[in-house]
Amino acid sequence: MSVIVQAENVSVDYGRKNPVHAVRNVSLTIEENQFVGLVGESGCGKSTLGFALARLERPPAQIISGTIQIVGQDWRTLAAEPLRRARWTEVSVVLQSGMNALNPIMTIGAQFKDVMEQHTRMSPAEIVARAETMLEMVQIQPEVLGRYPHELSGGMKQRIAIALALVLQPKLVIMDEPTTALDMVVQRQIVENLKELRRQQAFSMLFISHDLGLVLELADQVVVMYAGEVVERQSATSMLDHPWHPYTRALMHSLPDPENPKGSYEGIPGTPPDLHHIPTACLYAPRCPLATDVCRAQTPPLEDLKVVDLRCFVTREEVGVHVGTGA
Repeated sequence: MSVIVQAENVSVDYGRKNPVHAVRNVSLTIEENQFVGLVGESGCGKSTLGFALARLERPPAQIISGTIQIVGQDWRTLAAEPLRRARWTEVSVVLQSGMNALNPIMTIGAQFKDVMEQHTRMSPAEIVARAETMLEMVQIQPEVLGRYPHELSGGMKQRIAIALALVLQPKLVIMDEPTTALDMVVQRQIVENLKELRRQQAFSMLFISHDLGLVLELADQVVVMYAGEVVERQSATSMLDHPWHPYTRALMHSLPDPENPKGSYEGIPGTPPDLHHIPTACLYAPRCPLATDVCRAQTPPLEDLKVVDLRCFVTREEVGVHVGTGA
């Protein structure tokens, strides 16, 4: 299976004087037709990483180190015009406020036409046919092409934003919190749409969310970020049964159980560290019930432990027992 995204040791800062070290030495691989979920609480750097991969970072954000290869091209050195051509055709993005990214003074059909005229040589009839096909894929009637965004619900606009992102069959779609502003019923519709779209049109996806439950449902692999760095990475199936990092476990425990609505769930005490000044220690240690003296004095590396990539001094021993016994 070919690799679509190969990012190595990517670091992103905000500002030059006393910078915020928002993303630090993050590596990420996304293979062809693979869905990767990137999860963590607000401020952990997940959206910053997504913007960096798409080269949509804006001052004061700056990529200070690392390499980004997408579909065999070096996106860090790609000139402005090749980068413009590659967007929509190779990489597309659905933003957290994607429903508000639609042009309010253009019909939906005109917005599909604008994208396809800029990047293809389709005839007007082909453009309309392709737009209608994409709307049908997200379960929206073709007559909506003649309507304006303000005439549509939030859920319809977000599904149209997803259809626009897929209209030119990009290799990679980056979705940044695409369901956050929507109610639970519409969220469920969009999740089911994404599953169906995957069956109909091959593409890879980076799905960014603070909702671990949603990510576990959609993704093949899950990457957990905390305070700008990756703390755990494993398959969604295995993470559902064995979350190893204490932070991942805390995220799992903070989710209500849909099968037991009266059951208890817990928040995570404390706050993330100040990313202006990165301490030499485990960044999660002040909030971690398992932290030891070594956690408070040394920085744990991200280790490949066969079944999981893990940044934790304590629970890596549990992983060793798990792998050794086959439990």
